[in-house]
Amino acid sequence: MLGESVTLRARAASALREESLTTSEPSANSASRGAQLTVRDVLASAWPLFQVCLPTCLPLAIVGVAAGATPNAQDLAHNREWWGVVAASTLLTLICYGAVLRQQLAIAAGVRPQLLESLRRAAGDLPQVLLLVLLCVLPLAPAILATAQWGFGLAAALLTLLAAALLVFTVPVWPALIVGNRNAWAALVSAATMVRNSWRVYAAVVATVVAGVLIYVLLAGILIGMVMNLAGQGVSPSAGGLAFSRWVLALVLALPVVYTAAVSVAVFRASAPS
Repeated sequence: MLGESVTLRARAASALREESLTTSEPSANSASRGAQLTVRDVLASAWPLFQVCLPTCLPLAIVGVAAGATPNAQDLAHNREWWGVVAASTLLTLICYGAVLRQQLAIAAGVRPQLLESLRRAAGDLPQVLLLVLLCVLPLAPAILATAQWGFGLAAALLTLLAAALLVFTVPVWPALIVGNRNAWAALVSAATMVRNSWRVYAAVVATVVAGVLIYVLLAGILIGMVMNLAGQGVSPSAGGLAFSRWVLALVLALPVVYTAAVSVAVFRASAPS
């Protein structure tokens, strides 16, 4: 059984090395390759990458998820200290997620990635990543304003759907920023150009992944609640029980983070000119 697992991982790793991501010259058949893509192709190419990178990327994702949840876990008023915690946790989360993507991109390119080097470069990407996050959030602003003004009605729902359609074009934007050493705006334009020819396929990919993640989180939440209740932590949990449950929840949420990043890399590999 162990031998079969090792063989499977080796085959997955070798398959991922077939196409390098380090070149940037466009190919003549990139558009036709994108036109022939299916949702199954993208998800099937993401799964071996997820398997191979899980041992190194999962700890990074756990730290990132735990850091992202820190402001809500702190019993602090929304004062200067709380905003400081929010800023620090946001930066740490982006560094961890950026390192996850760098690890996956290196593995996909057939390079053995160094964890500390990925973290160092992810920290160097922070200014452009923060700008990129801001640009990606902008399409949601009209829906947020409409919801704040009139509640989540028909107008807010339509604006949310429009924003979601626009965000489909940003799926490979973070890998594009990393691989091309671009600024945020150039990475956004590049990602939109790559997705343009097969946007329907990538929209279906996004819908499939979002639905799968929601079902996974729902079932995992129910399971964690049952375990905590059986352990006597459901009504009045102790401090140790709360800490344990937070780390378990971080582990549970880290798995879809790593897989979603692998899907983003798979979209980039499928649509990027080679």
